[in-house]
Amino acid sequence: MMDTTTESWKPRLRDIMAGNGVLMIFAALVGGLGLWMYVLGGFELLPGVFLEFQLPGSERGWTAAHTGPVMNGLMVIAVAFVMPHLSFSQKWGQIWGWIVLLDGWSNVGFYFFSNFSPNRGLAFAETPVLGGADIFSFLALFPAYVFGVLNMIALVAIGRQAILEAKARRAGHANAAEMLAA
Repeated sequence: MMDTTTESWKPRLRDIMAGNGVLMIFAALVGGLGLWMYVLGGFELLPGVFLEFQLPGSERGWTAAHTGPVMNGLMVIAVAFVMPHLSFSQKWGQIWGWIVLLDGWSNVGFYFFSNFSPNRGLAFAETPVLGGADIFSFLALFPAYVFGVLNMIALVAIGRQAILEAKARRAGHANAAEMLAA
């Protein structure tokens, strides 16, 4: 049974992460709309009533905006439901959880902003292969770069803690902290 005086942050973090993960999956549907409009070259309001325009980007880029946010949403949801079972302190549990959540959103942003970037959001400056960069290059890459690196650290910490918790429970302890104290 969870001690509500010291562990009340866990269900709140879980719910915030799960809700954001679902919204990331919704963003994939928006990306699908972008893909549809890119391929059609516009938007069909009613049969025979067509607004013609061309979205920037590529079919490949809009396909990524349609599929990538799903995986980021699922990552955030999966971690959301693991976190309450781990014996992180509130400080570290929230730090790791928010890094995963913000990485999910930064990747969703990457998928969309990269369609507006001349170099597909893969570089901050001009490159010989991809060409020039602009504000959309920065908006696509900077958050994904920062939180991507932080998320690699967070996922290793979370995964390691989950393994330690499993070993502790197998050894008859309530959690890894109790096992380490013994």
